[in-house]
Amino acid sequence: MKRILTVVLVALLVLSCVAVASAEGNRKVFFTNAFYTAPFCDPLNTAATAYATEHGIDLTIVDGQGDASVQLDQIKTAIDQGYDGIIYFPADAEGSITIVNTLNESGIPYAIIDSKVDASVADTIYAFAGPDNIAMGEAAGQACVDLLGEEGGKVVCMMGAAGTDPATNRQQGFENIVSQHDNIEIIYKQNTEGWDTAIAMSQMQDVITRFGDDYDFIFCHDDGIYQGVHQALEAAGIDEAESGIYSVGTGCNAAGVAGIRGGYHYGDVLHSAKEEGQLGVQACIDAMDGVIKPGDAVWYKCSAPLVTIENVDEFDGIGW
Repeated sequence: MKRILTVVLVALLVLSCVAVASAEGNRKVFFTNAFYTAPFCDPLNTAATAYATEHGIDLTIVDGQGDASVQLDQIKTAIDQGYDGIIYFPADAEGSITIVNTLNESGIPYAIIDSKVDASVADTIYAFAGPDNIAMGEAAGQACVDLLGEEGGKVVCMMGAAGTDPATNRQQGFENIVSQHDNIEIIYKQNTEGWDTAIAMSQMQDVITRFGDDYDFIFCHDDGIYQGVHQALEAAGIDEAESGIYSVGTGCNAAGVAGIRGGYHYGDVLHSAKEEGQLGVQACIDAMDGVIKPGDAVWYKCSAPLVTIENVDEFDGIGW
């Protein structure tokens, strides 16, 4: 009986050791997310964590606080701690130069996610996972041109955080299209710190104070910003549909979909947090596996169709 008990205990010990070895054998990836508290980033973090777990990755996500100097310190610490891979969501393009150089010098595989790094170092990276922000802006700009037609109109642009690739390039793409039409005038554009819904609401209240409802189209750089814009309009008693105000955002989150279905929000250019989170982790896995190398600068591109009432059923729940 003692012998049987001993054999069982040894077997359990071996299984326990295998389990521990398996858990300890997981590769460790560090992810600094510049806009951790932005509405878009919660589902992104969740999707990245789930995808990492499915692929045997222990993912640690930290708040980059929208500050490149904070992120540089975080990444230096991750390098010292011996992480197997790093995912970097840049706070701004300018601050990314030193960080990318630091990553390259470390020899640790990494991936950039959501916001592109400065052009001066863009060709040195392993990969970027995120949307084509210029194309997204152009899709919104074309919707603006089509909706305003020959009469044209006045446009309000509620932009993302200053200095970020999405804010800069979504606006550039939008203006690439509308600038070709003399009958369309951008009367107001403002960056929204941290892509924050409450700040966007406050800024839209300022727009309402200045212009009332004397504008025809609102372009929002993401649906968190759109949500704040809609709340301000609603609080001021301005019904977008009745006032003839069209709005297009990016993201296609629950608020955007509700607006599309409710008839007061024309549409969204899709930006799926789930897709981006998964692509970011996959890019880092490919870098760690040697599938991609420094300087390959492979683009793991997010899909970005325009979602309206015509196709909202297809994309409901895919955004964020």
